Amino acid sequence: MSVVCLNGELVDPAAATVPADDPLARAGDGLIETMRARDGAVRARTRHMARLAGSVAALGYAALDMALVERDLDRVLAAAGPGDLRVRTCVSPSGLRWTEAVPTSALSPAPRLVTAMTVPGGWVPSWWPAQHKTASRAHHAHSARLVRAAGMDTALLLDGAGRMGEALHASVFVVSDGETLTAPVRGILPGVGRALVRELMPEVVERAADREAWQRASEVFVVSALAGVGAVVAIDDAEVGGGTPGPVTRRAAGLFAAHSPG
Repeated sequence: MSVVCLNGELVDPAAATVPADDPLARAGDGLIETMRARDGAVRARTRHMARLAGSVAALGYAALDMALVERDLDRVLAAAGPGDLRVRTCVSPSGLRWTEAVPTSALSPAPRLVTAMTVPGGWVPSWWPAQHKTASRAHHAHSARLVRAAGMDTALLLDGAGRMGEALHASVFVVSDGETLTAPVRGILPGVGRALVRELMPEVVERAADREAWQRASEVFVVSALAGVGAVVAIDDAEVGGGTPGPVTRRAAGLFAAHSPG
């Protein structure tokens, strides 16, 4: 059962709508923040709210009050009660606020298994809007269609030179030649899960893995604040790491799951 708060008021989820003339509905002009909560506490809440506030400022959402966004979040968490939740906040430049919570499965300390396909040209480092989690998701929707058609779990987005940027709805890490690599935040989302992994594993090197590095990688894993860590066991039907999660991936998953909310 979902709980929805629209502009500060709890509403019937079945009847909740965004006005047709709002920029969010008319043009997908809005921001989204997706979070994981357990028993009323959002994991990495401060990071999530800071990322949203940064995008609000960068994109000029002058009508939006972040204090009200925080209040809506508290109201939804209280109404949803205990358990594991997926919480999503959407805002638009008009000042509209939508926060929703739905039950989800608990976060596992073991990495899930993920198959992936590459999408050449899916990462454009100079495309700065990709550094904000906007409601305009056409680019990711195209990659998602390719993934479904191929029978894979996710897409790994490559730049024009074949370097790996991010995954569909997740950050990506490549373990190759003794280094754990992740691309710098240029044309990719500054993922909250990515930031947590970098904090918990300071040996991570911020450098995009080139084609040779990710093709010979001993491990590749993805991470998102909602889904946690996933071990990529195949890329474009080529097995990675013997098809099982490696030690770096298992360590990342355990550390991520054990990290306390806050």
